[in-house]
Amino acid sequence: MLSLPLPVTAADAFGAAAFAGSCLWPLMKKRRALLAGQAATNLMFIIHYVLLGAHTAAALCLLVVTQALAAMPEGRNRWQTAAFAATVPAIAAIAAFTWSGLPSALSSLGITFSTLARWQSDAVRMRLLLLVAGAFWISHNALVMSPFAMASDLFSACANLLRLRGERRKTAPAAAATANTTPAGLAAA
Repeated sequence: MLSLPLPVTAADAFGAAAFAGSCLWPLMKKRRALLAGQAATNLMFIIHYVLLGAHTAAALCLLVVTQALAAMPEGRNRWQTAAFAATVPAIAAIAAFTWSGLPSALSSLGITFSTLARWQSDAVRMRLLLLVAGAFWISHNALVMSPFAMASDLFSACANLLRLRGERRKTAPAAAATANTTPAGLAAA
C-alpha cells in the first residue's frame, strides 16, 4: 500500500517548535528558568497563531513574552512593575481589537490567570495558577484547531502537576516532624 506523506505547513513547523519548548520549560526547577522558557516558547506560538489566523492569541502571546521578561528579576523595581502592570489593561484592549468570539474570550481568560501566575514569587503558587490558565488555553486551542498547542498545554499541566507533587512530598516530612515534636497538650488545643 502506498502512503503519501502529510503536508507540513509553516503553522505546523512553528507549532512543533513551540511544543518542543513547552516540553522543556515546565521541567525547570527555578522560577527564572520557568519564565525564560515561557518567553522563548511564546515567541514560537506567536508565529504559529498568526499562521492559524488566531490573532487574539498571537497578540496575547506577545504580552506573555513581555510579562515573563519583566517578572524575571527577583527584586522588582519601578520599571519592571510598570511594564508588567501595563500588560493587564492591554489584555482587554487586545481582546476588543482582535475579537473573534469565544476563542478570544478563552485566550483572554487564559492569559489573565497566567498573568497572575507570572507575578508570583513562589513557584508553587505560580504552578497552581498556570493550571487554571491552562484549562482556558486548552479550550481555546481546541476551537482554533491547534493540536500542537493543545498537546503543549496538556504536557505543561502534567509537568506542573508532577512538580507540585514533588514539592508536596518534600514538605510532608517536615510537617510530620513538626507535628511529632509538638507536646500532646498543645496538639489537642
